[in-house]
Amino acid sequence: MSKKFVTLLVLLLSVGLVGSVSAQNLNFTGSGARAAGMGNAFTGVADDATAMSWNSAGLTQLYSTEASLITRFGFGNIKYDGWDDAPAIDLKSKFQLNFLSFAMPFHVGSMNIVGGVAYRTIFDFNNEVIYHYDAGDATSKSEGAVGAITPAVGIKFNDMLSAGVAFNIYTGSSKSSYTDEGNSSNNWEGAKESYSGSGMDIGVLVKPSDKFSIGANISLPNSLKYESEGTKDELKVPLFYSLGIGFRASDKILLAVDYQSHDWTKSDDFKDASNPDLYKLNSFHVGFEYLLMSGNAVIPLRAGFYTNPLFGTDDVDGNQVVDNVITLGSGLIMNNIIIDGAFELEPTSIKYTDYTFNKNFFRVTVGATFHFGS
Repeated sequence: MSKKFVTLLVLLLSVGLVGSVSAQNLNFTGSGARAAGMGNAFTGVADDATAMSWNSAGLTQLYSTEASLITRFGFGNIKYDGWDDAPAIDLKSKFQLNFLSFAMPFHVGSMNIVGGVAYRTIFDFNNEVIYHYDAGDATSKSEGAVGAITPAVGIKFNDMLSAGVAFNIYTGSSKSSYTDEGNSSNNWEGAKESYSGSGMDIGVLVKPSDKFSIGANISLPNSLKYESEGTKDELKVPLFYSLGIGFRASDKILLAVDYQSHDWTKSDDFKDASNPDLYKLNSFHVGFEYLLMSGNAVIPLRAGFYTNPLFGTDDVDGNQVVDNVITLGSGLIMNNIIIDGAFELEPTSIKYTDYTFNKNFFRVTVGATFHFGS
């Protein structure tokens, strides 16, 4: 891998391990509060506008024009067991736009077509890490994001089969700094880093019955370009895919399962890694949703679980560190307005030779969707 690209990777790794508010570091995933509450098991469901990030074929399940806005933030802490002089560490971030969209269904002949455009955050760099030392606090900050402007279209061929395409235009920037109250000579402010590129996702949704839906999404190989102070490079992103199943046990109960494969060893940047297993970010997701009826309102109750393998991170035995993430979610559906919220708990424990790294991180996702028409 080019040495010029080390800066980007260091930033991505620090965001993922220390204070990320994104669901997965270097692990492309979809957006939305509803999906987050269901353990990000959404490839085979994808029945709202966030389908543009999960499986664009699912857009064909929208029957009215809609707009949505979703935000996310995170907080947590880090402790070291066995390291007596280690500082206490707090993690926090500000609200960051997670997803913004507009989608509209229309017909061409007998075919139902839904088109839309979205902005979604791919990597959220907004975080603040505060180290509490005896001599004073030190604060590491980063700001910015890599986002994607995503026009997408889904086409329903018949009652069983839909397909979709989403085109991602990557854009964004980031900047980081470090402030040490106990020793100002350690202070520094990094240069602005800019990102650009493009990619394409292809989705398929098969519904053999009213109860079952099977989805697949393929992200074609692309590259994420990086520039800072005249230095240019790119991260080669290999083919990723996800497979999902949705099962509607009744009008009120939805179960979902996903398998998502993000194998970075297929990229030229990582295929020669000394321990390639650390760069295979394959994850398993399960989710549940129950609709509680209350007068004219519907209150969804959601729960989920997923595995989150950490990019390039191993323990004392050289094994990849895989977090187990627990999710909860709820909301309110009333007339044309839907409000959703999700809470994710991601604990990390990594044993090293002389100490153990323990992190508890929490993500909160909140969003609203407005339907135009009945």
